[in-house]
Amino acid sequence: MKKLILLSLLLMFGTTLFAQKDTVVVPGFYETGQYGTLNDAIEKAINDGTINNTVFKLNPYEVYVLSRSIYLDHGQNLEIVAPKPGDTQESAPPQIVWTEEGIDRAYIIQSYGDIVMKNIWVRYADFLGNKVSGSIVFENQDEANDPEIGIFDGCIFDYAGIGAESGGAITVKADHFVGKFYNSYWRNNSDNHFRYYGRAVSFPYQSSGWHYDTLMFENCSFTNLSRIIMQEGNEYSDNVYINHCTLLNSVEWVFQSAGWLRNAAITNSLFVNPMMIGYRAVDVCPDGMTYDDFKNGLCNSPGGGLINGLTPVDSFGFAVDFTDFDRKLYIGHIAYLYQDFYLNWFTEAPSAKERIRNRESDLIYNPSPMLGQDEIDFIDSTDAEGNKVFKTMNVDWETIYSEDPLFIEPATNQEALLTFMNYKWSNNADIDWSYRPDAGFNQEWPLPENLAYTNEKYKTAAMGGFPLGDLNWFPDVKPAWEAQRDQEWEIINNWLNYGTPNPVSVREIAGKIPTEYSLKQNYPNPFNPTTNIEYSVPKEGYVSIKIFNMLGQQIATLFEGNQKAGNYSVTFDASNLPSGVYVYRLETDNITLTKKLMLMK
Repeated sequence: MKKLILLSLLLMFGTTLFAQKDTVVVPGFYETGQYGTLNDAIEKAINDGTINNTVFKLNPYEVYVLSRSIYLDHGQNLEIVAPKPGDTQESAPPQIVWTEEGIDRAYIIQSYGDIVMKNIWVRYADFLGNKVSGSIVFENQDEANDPEIGIFDGCIFDYAGIGAESGGAITVKADHFVGKFYNSYWRNNSDNHFRYYGRAVSFPYQSSGWHYDTLMFENCSFTNLSRIIMQEGNEYSDNVYINHCTLLNSVEWVFQSAGWLRNAAITNSLFVNPMMIGYRAVDVCPDGMTYDDFKNGLCNSPGGGLINGLTPVDSFGFAVDFTDFDRKLYIGHIAYLYQDFYLNWFTEAPSAKERIRNRESDLIYNPSPMLGQDEIDFIDSTDAEGNKVFKTMNVDWETIYSEDPLFIEPATNQEALLTFMNYKWSNNADIDWSYRPDAGFNQEWPLPENLAYTNEKYKTAAMGGFPLGDLNWFPDVKPAWEAQRDQEWEIINNWLNYGTPNPVSVREIAGKIPTEYSLKQNYPNPFNPTTNIEYSVPKEGYVSIKIFNMLGQQIATLFEGNQKAGNYSVTFDASNLPSGVYVYRLETDNITLTKKLMLMK
């Protein structure tokens, strides 16, 4: 089975893929009056054979006008950086835009290699401000197991439409893609025609066979788009992580076709006005049920607005090398909500009022829950004894919130957004519902929106007492968060690997590799409130250590997962249990060993 990519790889921050590079400072349009200066610099390095040893440094508050696509062949890697922006107009990130000339502009970058970009503003438009449907595209490298890697830190992906081949701002056509996005912002990613198609990262529409090894979004923001992630056909993700992100106004699912997901954590984030398209009673209620039945919760939604379904592995329709018991999902410390102005629009929109007048309430659209009931039932599946089946699939409902964060300056063109959605619910006409696209065209810095908020509860609702959402909107607390980031990820990974934020500590005991499975008597015994249990494993494989009461009911899991051959000790803390006799059990794929222990308080 494939294993999770090591945390050290997943969480490298501000990492470059290459060491000992030469820096080339590239002049922009306002310095030279020329288009194509970035194209020329990159092509010179390719021709000189130095592309992999060069960092291209762009100047603040400059514009780099592409005169042709940037093309990277197999084995060629690209790194483009700029200084970290400050609070002045002169420190604005440099923009990459297209020429207005009528050339093929589908690929901003077409890469068969790896890309690093830092503090770059990619505006999916031409120099005159007209939107261009292009993408940064990752293609397969020569070797099937060599992943395509994209690392983006402090980047803005602005005014992106549907993208090349109906993909996303980042389009993936690769067997193995590792994408890491830190401190980045997808702004106004709506399409010129079907303005609900804009996606942050996507496979091409109706493609098949591509794969995300890892997608990491941390301290990122997304405003006015359709989805953060899209996968379809027989495509899936191994690992997806959304941590400390802020989303405002998503027409459809936050994560589409997540049913084919292997592992994911969605944590410490805000999702405001997600899945704005909603769903209708007529699409989910069996014949004979009324709209009142629907309003009373008798017709399940077709899926959640956060993730689109959870499909059992045996129903994928394509082969994978894992089972449902190998899958990991954790959702916790997030807000999922519709703001009042939009929530009211489901019944106040002209199209909705007309259907209500015509006694066609089953045709009006309704807000989508975070997860559909079928998804919740799958996550919370139990066996015949009432035990949770999927230990590493969990939603921490106590840390799911639904109040308005009260953004200081939301990136919402409210009138246009409501008109646009009324069209989506009726005649499918289009208008541009972007928020202040002129600010992007004018390279206004700082941008006019401010997604910091005044909801005091949310300012301490994330793990460790930090604010929910993208912490770049809270610069005063971000350094403190960075100092404890590893501890936060330890908690998230504990949820994923053990189904709890504080797993029991298992210690390996030095000694010879055992020749057989064994389970020793606990010590001390009787005990109060803790005792140690030692056991031996002769070969690597699945192992569980569980505690049961005398009725056979499971009351604790001390360890469950893969272990290598060796001798181990685990501590059982019975502080919350009454005195009595309990059973502890070692179980593997083909061995079960049990013993009794006595708690005396």
